[in-house]
Amino acid sequence: MTNKSEELFAKIQALATECHTAACYMELGDERIEMFEVAEQLRRLTRRGYAVQAGRAMNPLLMSAGFDWEETDEDVDYD
Repeated sequence: MTNKSEELFAKIQALATECHTAACYMELGDERIEMFEVAEQLRRLTRRGYAVQAGRAMNPLLMSAGFDWEETDEDVDYD
């Protein structure tokens, strides 16, 4: 990893820590839960391979990899 990459990952980790700390001081409720979730996602982004994995999971073109685009309604037996 390059120094620039390491620097950026360190900044993301610091932001994750800041979000977690802020969430700890919030009152119970949806806003606090969301802040913890943001902190967790930021933390996960710093793990090797997570960004690629998340990107693939959220890409609608990759999610439908098993779909047969050539299949028509005439090819399907609905009975």
